[in-house]
Amino acid sequence: MITFLEKPVTPGTMILLIVLIIALVLGVTALQVSCKKKPPQDGDDSQMTITTTTDQDITQKTRKTIRPTDVIEGGHTTWNDPDAPKDITSTDILTFDMSMTNGSGDIQGYVDISLCVFDENDKYLLEKAAANVQSFKESGYILFIDVVADRIPEYMSEIAVALPVDKDFTVRFAEAIRQSGVIEMNGQGDWTSGIPVDAGEFVLAVKYASGDYLSTSINSTIPEKGIALYRALRPLLIDACMAVKENYIPLLNLDGGTMTPEELVKSISMSQSHMLKTETYNFSLMIDAGRGKLTGNYSDEKGEYHCSFVEIENADCERLIRSFVRTRYYYASEKENDDSSKADKYPGVIYDETTSSFSVSFHGVRKSFLPIHGIADNTNEDLYAVFCELVKKYDG
Repeated sequence: MITFLEKPVTPGTMILLIVLIIALVLGVTALQVSCKKKPPQDGDDSQMTITTTTDQDITQKTRKTIRPTDVIEGGHTTWNDPDAPKDITSTDILTFDMSMTNGSGDIQGYVDISLCVFDENDKYLLEKAAANVQSFKESGYILFIDVVADRIPEYMSEIAVALPVDKDFTVRFAEAIRQSGVIEMNGQGDWTSGIPVDAGEFVLAVKYASGDYLSTSINSTIPEKGIALYRALRPLLIDACMAVKENYIPLLNLDGGTMTPEELVKSISMSQSHMLKTETYNFSLMIDAGRGKLTGNYSDEKGEYHCSFVEIENADCERLIRSFVRTRYYYASEKENDDSSKADKYPGVIYDETTSSFSVSFHGVRKSFLPIHGIADNTNEDLYAVFCELVKKYDG
Protein backbone atom coordinates (compact mmCIF):
# COMPACT_ATOMS: atom_id res chain seq x y z
CA MET A 1 0.00 0.00 0.00
CA ILE A 2 1.32 3.43 -1.00
CA THR A 3 1.01 6.28 1.44
CA PHE A 4 1.54 9.97 0.63
CA LEU A 5 2.18 10.92 4.20
CA GLU A 6 4.73 8.65 5.65
CA LYS A 7 4.81 10.65 8.85
CA PRO A 8 1.88 11.70 11.03
CA VAL A 9 0.62 15.24 10.36
CA THR A 10 1.37 17.55 13.23
CA PRO A 11 -1.31 20.00 14.49
CA GLY A 12 0.80 22.98 13.35
CA THR A 13 1.07 21.64 9.80
CA MET A 14 -2.67 21.01 9.66
CA ILE A 15 -3.46 24.62 10.73
CA LEU A 16 -1.08 26.01 8.11
CA LEU A 17 -2.72 23.86 5.42
CA ILE A 18 -6.21 25.11 6.37
CA VAL A 19 -5.08 28.76 6.30
CA LEU A 20 -3.59 28.30 2.81
CA ILE A 21 -6.81 26.73 1.52
CA ILE A 22 -8.94 29.62 2.91
CA ALA A 23 -6.61 32.23 1.39
CA LEU A 24 -6.84 30.50 -2.01
CA VAL A 25 -10.66 30.46 -1.91
CA LEU A 26 -10.85 34.16 -0.94
CA GLY A 27 -8.42 35.10 -3.71
CA VAL A 28 -10.44 33.32 -6.39
CA THR A 29 -13.67 34.94 -5.14
CA ALA A 30 -12.14 38.45 -5.20
CA LEU A 31 -10.90 37.88 -8.74
CA GLN A 32 -14.38 36.86 -9.88
CA VAL A 33 -15.96 39.94 -8.27
CA SER A 34 -13.41 42.28 -9.81
CA CYS A 35 -14.09 40.82 -13.24
CA LYS A 36 -17.82 41.32 -12.82
CA LYS A 37 -17.21 44.98 -11.91
CA LYS A 38 -14.93 45.69 -14.85
CA PRO A 39 -16.01 49.08 -16.26
CA PRO A 40 -17.07 49.48 -19.87
CA GLN A 41 -14.20 50.48 -22.15
CA ASP A 42 -14.06 52.24 -25.49
CA GLY A 43 -15.61 49.93 -28.06
CA ASP A 44 -17.91 48.19 -25.57
CA ASP A 45 -21.58 48.37 -26.42
CA SER A 46 -22.39 49.48 -22.88
CA GLN A 47 -24.50 52.60 -22.32
CA MET A 48 -24.18 54.24 -18.93
CA THR A 49 -27.35 55.07 -17.04
CA ILE A 50 -28.05 58.54 -15.69
CA THR A 51 -29.53 59.46 -12.34
CA THR A 52 -30.84 62.64 -10.75
CA THR A 53 -28.86 64.04 -7.82
CA THR A 54 -29.11 67.13 -5.64
CA ASP A 55 -26.14 69.36 -4.88
CA GLN A 56 -25.57 72.60 -3.04
CA ASP A 57 -24.52 75.11 -5.67
CA ILE A 58 -22.52 78.30 -5.14
CA THR A 59 -25.69 80.14 -4.10
CA GLN A 60 -26.26 77.50 -1.38
CA LYS A 61 -29.60 76.51 -2.86
CA THR A 62 -30.39 72.88 -3.67
CA ARG A 63 -29.62 72.18 -7.32
CA LYS A 64 -31.36 69.26 -8.96
CA THR A 65 -29.00 67.93 -11.60
CA ILE A 66 -28.19 64.70 -13.45
CA ARG A 67 -25.06 62.56 -13.47
CA PRO A 68 -24.03 59.15 -14.85
CA THR A 69 -24.12 56.10 -12.59
CA ASP A 70 -21.92 52.98 -12.64
CA VAL A 71 -18.73 55.03 -12.94
CA ILE A 72 -15.56 53.94 -11.14
CA GLU A 73 -15.48 55.58 -7.71
CA GLY A 74 -12.40 57.77 -7.60
CA GLY A 75 -11.37 56.66 -11.09
CA HIS A 76 -11.78 57.29 -14.82
CA THR A 77 -14.50 55.61 -16.89
CA THR A 78 -15.07 55.76 -20.64
CA TRP A 79 -17.77 54.12 -22.71
CA ASN A 80 -19.09 54.06 -26.26
CA ASP A 81 -22.29 52.44 -27.52
CA PRO A 82 -21.77 51.61 -31.22
CA ASP A 83 -25.50 51.00 -31.64
CA ALA A 84 -26.53 54.47 -30.43
CA PRO A 85 -28.03 56.42 -33.38
CA LYS A 86 -25.95 59.38 -34.58
CA ASP A 87 -28.98 61.11 -36.08
CA ILE A 88 -32.53 61.23 -34.72
CA THR A 89 -35.23 62.72 -36.93
CA SER A 90 -38.10 62.38 -34.44
CA THR A 91 -39.49 65.69 -33.15
CA ASP A 92 -41.68 64.09 -30.47
CA ILE A 93 -39.82 64.51 -27.17
CA LEU A 94 -41.07 62.70 -24.08
CA THR A 95 -38.37 63.87 -21.68
CA PHE A 96 -35.32 66.11 -21.99
CA ASP A 97 -32.67 66.69 -19.30
CA MET A 98 -29.47 68.66 -19.74
CA SER A 99 -26.93 69.83 -17.19
CA MET A 100 -23.87 71.93 -18.04
CA THR A 101 -21.38 73.48 -15.60
CA ASN A 102 -18.10 75.28 -16.15
CA GLY A 103 -15.85 77.64 -14.20
CA SER A 104 -13.81 79.27 -16.97
CA GLY A 105 -13.88 80.16 -20.66
CA ASP A 106 -17.04 81.22 -22.50
CA ILE A 107 -19.41 79.36 -20.15
CA GLN A 108 -19.05 80.40 -16.51
CA GLY A 109 -21.72 79.12 -14.14
CA TYR A 110 -24.28 76.39 -14.77
CA VAL A 111 -27.52 75.67 -16.56
CA ASP A 112 -29.99 72.85 -15.91
CA ILE A 113 -32.83 72.42 -18.41
CA SER A 114 -35.68 69.89 -18.25
CA LEU A 115 -38.67 69.41 -20.53
CA CYS A 116 -41.44 66.84 -20.22
CA VAL A 117 -45.13 66.18 -20.79
CA PHE A 118 -47.17 67.75 -18.01
CA ASP A 119 -48.88 65.06 -15.92
CA GLU A 120 -51.36 66.45 -13.39
CA ASN A 121 -51.09 63.20 -11.44
CA ASP A 122 -47.39 63.79 -10.82
CA LYS A 123 -47.05 65.41 -7.38
CA TYR A 124 -43.66 66.94 -8.20
CA LEU A 125 -44.97 68.60 -11.37
CA LEU A 126 -48.08 69.81 -9.55
CA GLU A 127 -45.89 71.41 -6.89
CA LYS A 128 -43.80 73.20 -9.51
CA ALA A 129 -46.89 74.35 -11.42
CA ALA A 130 -48.19 75.95 -8.21
CA ALA A 131 -51.18 78.18 -8.96
CA ASN A 132 -50.71 77.87 -12.74
CA VAL A 133 -51.82 74.26 -13.14
CA GLN A 134 -54.47 75.16 -15.69
CA SER A 135 -51.87 76.88 -17.93
CA PHE A 136 -49.69 73.78 -17.88
CA LYS A 137 -52.64 71.49 -18.60
CA GLU A 138 -53.63 73.61 -21.60
CA SER A 139 -50.09 73.89 -22.98
CA GLY A 140 -49.34 70.20 -22.41
CA TYR A 141 -45.66 70.49 -21.43
CA ILE A 142 -43.57 71.92 -18.60
CA LEU A 143 -40.13 73.48 -19.08
CA PHE A 144 -37.68 73.96 -16.20
CA ILE A 145 -34.82 76.43 -16.47
CA ASP A 146 -32.27 76.86 -13.67
CA VAL A 147 -29.34 79.15 -14.49
CA VAL A 148 -26.57 80.73 -12.43
CA ALA A 149 -24.09 82.96 -14.29
CA ASP A 150 -21.10 84.00 -12.20
CA ARG A 151 -18.47 85.39 -14.56
CA ILE A 152 -18.57 88.45 -12.28
CA PRO A 153 -19.14 86.85 -8.83
CA GLU A 154 -20.19 90.07 -7.09
CA TYR A 155 -22.91 90.46 -9.73
CA MET A 156 -24.13 86.87 -9.86
CA SER A 157 -27.09 86.47 -12.21
CA GLU A 158 -29.65 83.69 -11.73
CA ILE A 159 -33.15 82.42 -12.49
CA ALA A 160 -35.06 79.24 -11.61
CA VAL A 161 -38.44 78.98 -13.32
CA ALA A 162 -41.07 76.47 -14.49
CA LEU A 163 -42.74 77.56 -17.73
CA PRO A 164 -45.69 76.22 -19.76
CA VAL A 165 -44.84 75.36 -23.38
CA ASP A 166 -46.85 73.77 -26.16
CA LYS A 167 -46.34 71.06 -28.77
CA ASP A 168 -45.03 73.49 -31.37
CA PHE A 169 -42.34 74.61 -28.93
CA THR A 170 -41.20 71.02 -28.34
CA VAL A 171 -40.98 70.39 -32.10
CA ARG A 172 -38.72 73.43 -32.53
CA PHE A 173 -36.80 72.27 -29.47
CA ALA A 174 -36.16 68.87 -31.07
CA GLU A 175 -35.10 70.52 -34.33
CA ALA A 176 -32.60 72.70 -32.43
CA ILE A 177 -31.14 69.59 -30.76
CA ARG A 178 -30.58 68.00 -34.15
CA GLN A 179 -29.12 71.14 -35.73
CA SER A 180 -26.60 71.56 -32.90
CA GLY A 181 -24.82 68.33 -33.87
CA VAL A 182 -24.88 66.96 -30.33
CA ILE A 183 -26.58 63.73 -31.48
CA GLU A 184 -23.24 62.73 -33.02
CA MET A 185 -22.04 62.21 -29.42
CA ASN A 186 -24.86 59.80 -28.60
CA GLY A 187 -23.77 56.83 -26.49
CA GLN A 188 -20.38 58.31 -25.64
CA GLY A 189 -19.00 59.16 -22.24
CA ASP A 190 -15.81 60.16 -20.48
CA TRP A 191 -16.13 60.63 -16.73
CA THR A 192 -13.56 61.10 -13.98
CA SER A 193 -14.96 60.70 -10.50
CA GLY A 194 -14.06 63.13 -7.75
CA ILE A 195 -12.88 66.16 -9.72
CA PRO A 196 -14.39 69.63 -9.04
CA VAL A 197 -17.63 70.42 -10.84
CA ASP A 198 -16.19 73.73 -12.06
CA ALA A 199 -13.65 71.78 -14.12
CA GLY A 200 -16.57 71.16 -16.48
CA GLU A 201 -19.57 68.85 -16.70
CA PHE A 202 -21.98 68.14 -19.53
CA VAL A 203 -24.72 65.53 -19.14
CA LEU A 204 -27.59 65.02 -21.59
CA ALA A 205 -30.49 62.54 -21.63
CA VAL A 206 -33.37 62.72 -24.11
CA LYS A 207 -36.16 60.20 -24.64
CA TYR A 208 -38.24 60.31 -27.83
CA ALA A 209 -41.69 58.85 -28.54
CA SER A 210 -40.09 56.97 -31.46
CA GLY A 211 -38.17 54.85 -28.93
CA ASP A 212 -34.87 56.61 -29.68
CA TYR A 213 -32.71 57.67 -26.77
CA LEU A 214 -29.96 60.31 -26.70
CA SER A 215 -27.40 60.14 -23.91
CA THR A 216 -23.89 61.49 -23.30
CA SER A 217 -21.86 62.39 -20.21
CA ILE A 218 -18.55 64.28 -20.18
CA ASN A 219 -16.62 65.93 -17.36
CA SER A 220 -13.26 67.67 -16.76
CA THR A 221 -14.30 69.82 -19.75
CA ILE A 222 -17.43 70.74 -21.69
CA PRO A 223 -17.60 69.61 -25.33
CA GLU A 224 -18.02 72.13 -28.15
CA LYS A 225 -21.20 70.36 -29.26
CA GLY A 226 -22.57 70.77 -25.73
CA ILE A 227 -22.01 74.52 -25.95
CA ALA A 228 -23.51 74.47 -29.46
CA LEU A 229 -26.63 72.79 -28.05
CA TYR A 230 -27.06 75.51 -25.42
CA ARG A 231 -26.63 78.22 -28.04
CA ALA A 232 -29.17 76.53 -30.31
CA LEU A 233 -31.71 76.26 -27.48
CA ARG A 234 -31.16 79.73 -25.99
CA PRO A 235 -33.47 81.64 -28.40
CA LEU A 236 -36.29 79.22 -27.54
CA LEU A 237 -35.61 79.55 -23.81
CA ILE A 238 -35.67 83.35 -24.10
CA ASP A 239 -38.95 83.23 -26.04
CA ALA A 240 -40.49 81.02 -23.33
CA CYS A 241 -39.37 83.47 -20.63
CA MET A 242 -40.62 86.51 -22.53
CA ALA A 243 -44.03 84.91 -23.04
CA VAL A 244 -44.63 85.01 -19.28
CA LYS A 245 -42.50 88.12 -18.53
CA GLU A 246 -39.70 86.22 -16.78
CA ASN A 247 -36.17 87.64 -16.58
CA TYR A 248 -33.99 85.97 -19.21
CA ILE A 249 -30.79 88.01 -18.69
CA PRO A 250 -28.93 85.16 -16.88
CA LEU A 251 -29.24 83.14 -20.11
CA LEU A 252 -27.23 85.91 -21.83
CA ASN A 253 -24.72 86.30 -19.00
CA LEU A 254 -23.92 82.58 -18.85
CA ASP A 255 -22.23 82.63 -22.26
CA GLY A 256 -19.54 85.26 -22.82
CA GLY A 257 -18.70 83.84 -26.23
CA THR A 258 -21.76 85.04 -28.14
CA MET A 259 -23.33 88.43 -28.79
CA THR A 260 -26.66 89.50 -27.38
CA PRO A 261 -29.32 89.24 -30.13
CA GLU A 262 -29.79 92.76 -31.49
CA GLU A 263 -33.57 92.49 -31.48
CA LEU A 264 -33.62 92.19 -27.67
CA VAL A 265 -32.14 95.64 -27.03
CA LYS A 266 -34.76 98.21 -26.05
CA SER A 267 -32.61 101.19 -25.01
CA ILE A 268 -28.99 102.24 -24.46
CA SER A 269 -27.99 105.23 -22.35
CA MET A 270 -24.58 106.67 -21.50
CA SER A 271 -23.69 110.02 -19.95
CA GLN A 272 -20.93 111.88 -18.17
CA SER A 273 -20.83 115.19 -16.37
CA HIS A 274 -17.41 116.81 -16.10
CA MET A 275 -15.88 120.16 -15.20
CA LEU A 276 -14.70 120.43 -18.82
CA LYS A 277 -17.51 121.00 -21.26
CA THR A 278 -15.84 118.88 -23.95
CA GLU A 279 -15.81 115.93 -21.53
CA THR A 280 -19.53 116.20 -20.80
CA TYR A 281 -22.06 114.25 -22.87
CA ASN A 282 -25.47 112.63 -22.71
CA PHE A 283 -26.62 110.00 -25.23
CA SER A 284 -29.56 107.65 -25.47
CA LEU A 285 -31.14 105.37 -28.06
CA MET A 286 -34.67 104.08 -27.60
CA ILE A 287 -36.39 101.49 -29.78
CA ASP A 288 -40.07 102.32 -30.14
CA ALA A 289 -42.30 100.21 -32.41
CA GLY A 290 -39.25 99.01 -34.29
CA ARG A 291 -37.89 102.53 -34.92
CA GLY A 292 -34.83 104.09 -33.30
CA LYS A 293 -35.20 107.41 -31.46
CA LEU A 294 -31.94 109.27 -30.71
CA THR A 295 -31.33 111.87 -28.04
CA GLY A 296 -27.96 113.43 -27.35
CA ASN A 297 -25.78 116.43 -26.67
CA TYR A 298 -22.05 116.95 -26.55
CA SER A 299 -19.37 119.48 -27.43
CA ASP A 300 -16.04 119.42 -29.19
CA GLU A 301 -13.51 122.07 -30.21
CA LYS A 302 -15.67 123.01 -33.21
CA GLY A 303 -19.03 123.45 -31.53
CA GLU A 304 -22.02 122.02 -29.68
CA TYR A 305 -24.39 119.38 -31.03
CA HIS A 306 -27.85 118.41 -29.89
CA CYS A 307 -30.85 116.30 -30.92
CA SER A 308 -33.91 115.23 -28.99
CA PHE A 309 -35.89 112.04 -29.61
CA VAL A 310 -35.18 112.14 -33.35
CA GLU A 311 -36.25 109.16 -35.43
CA ILE A 312 -33.12 107.95 -37.19
CA GLU A 313 -32.56 105.79 -40.24
CA ASN A 314 -32.71 102.03 -39.72
CA ALA A 315 -29.10 101.67 -40.84
CA ASP A 316 -27.95 104.15 -38.17
CA CYS A 317 -30.04 102.45 -35.48
CA GLU A 318 -28.62 99.06 -36.43
CA ARG A 319 -25.09 100.48 -36.39
CA LEU A 320 -25.50 101.74 -32.82
CA ILE A 321 -26.97 98.47 -31.57
CA ARG A 322 -24.34 96.44 -33.42
CA SER A 323 -21.55 98.47 -31.82
CA PHE A 324 -23.07 97.76 -28.42
CA VAL A 325 -23.75 94.02 -28.70
CA ARG A 326 -20.41 93.21 -30.35
CA THR A 327 -18.65 94.25 -27.16
CA ARG A 328 -20.26 91.26 -25.39
CA TYR A 329 -20.98 92.83 -22.02
CA TYR A 330 -22.00 91.13 -18.80
CA TYR A 331 -25.29 92.66 -17.60
CA ALA A 332 -25.24 93.47 -13.89
CA SER A 333 -28.24 94.38 -11.78
CA GLU A 334 -27.63 97.71 -10.11
CA LYS A 335 -27.22 97.30 -6.37
CA GLU A 336 -28.44 99.71 -3.73
CA ASN A 337 -25.63 101.98 -2.53
CA ASP A 338 -23.45 100.62 -5.31
CA ASP A 339 -19.81 101.61 -4.90
CA SER A 340 -18.88 103.12 -8.25
CA SER A 341 -15.24 103.30 -7.14
CA LYS A 342 -15.04 99.73 -8.43
CA ALA A 343 -15.15 101.15 -11.95
CA ASP A 344 -11.49 100.39 -12.59
CA LYS A 345 -12.38 96.69 -12.45
CA TYR A 346 -14.59 97.02 -15.50
CA PRO A 347 -12.43 97.95 -18.54
CA GLY A 348 -14.25 99.36 -21.54
CA VAL A 349 -16.93 101.10 -19.45
CA ILE A 350 -16.69 104.76 -18.45
CA TYR A 351 -17.60 105.25 -14.80
CA ASP A 352 -17.00 108.24 -12.56
CA GLU A 353 -17.46 108.32 -8.81
CA THR A 354 -20.54 110.53 -8.97
CA THR A 355 -21.23 111.77 -12.50
CA SER A 356 -21.14 108.96 -15.05
CA SER A 357 -23.63 106.28 -16.01
CA PHE A 358 -24.08 103.52 -18.58
CA SER A 359 -27.20 101.37 -18.78
CA VAL A 360 -29.19 99.14 -21.10
CA SER A 361 -32.74 97.81 -21.07
CA PHE A 362 -34.21 94.85 -22.90
CA HIS A 363 -37.59 93.99 -24.37
CA GLY A 364 -39.66 91.91 -21.98
CA VAL A 365 -37.59 92.77 -18.88
CA ARG A 366 -38.78 95.57 -16.63
CA LYS A 367 -35.53 96.85 -15.12
CA SER A 368 -32.33 98.16 -16.68
CA PHE A 369 -28.81 96.76 -16.29
CA LEU A 370 -25.23 97.95 -16.07
CA PRO A 371 -23.14 96.68 -18.99
CA ILE A 372 -19.75 95.72 -17.49
CA HIS A 373 -16.64 93.73 -18.46
CA GLY A 374 -17.07 94.21 -22.19
CA ILE A 375 -15.12 91.91 -24.49
CA ALA A 376 -14.37 93.60 -27.83
CA ASP A 377 -12.04 93.13 -30.78
CA ASN A 378 -10.28 95.58 -33.08
CA THR A 379 -13.04 95.41 -35.69
CA ASN A 380 -15.70 96.78 -33.35
CA GLU A 381 -16.75 100.42 -33.57
CA ASP A 382 -16.53 102.43 -30.36
CA LEU A 383 -20.05 103.12 -29.07
CA TYR A 384 -19.18 106.63 -27.84
CA ALA A 385 -17.71 107.58 -31.23
CA VAL A 386 -20.79 106.31 -33.08
CA PHE A 387 -23.10 108.28 -30.77
CA CYS A 388 -21.04 111.45 -31.37
CA GLU A 389 -21.15 110.99 -35.15
CA LEU A 390 -24.89 110.41 -35.25
CA VAL A 391 -25.80 113.24 -32.89
CA LYS A 392 -23.78 115.55 -35.15
CA LYS A 393 -25.61 114.10 -38.19
CA TYR A 394 -29.07 114.69 -36.68
CA ASP A 395 -28.17 117.97 -34.95
CA GLY A 396 -30.86 120.64 -35.04
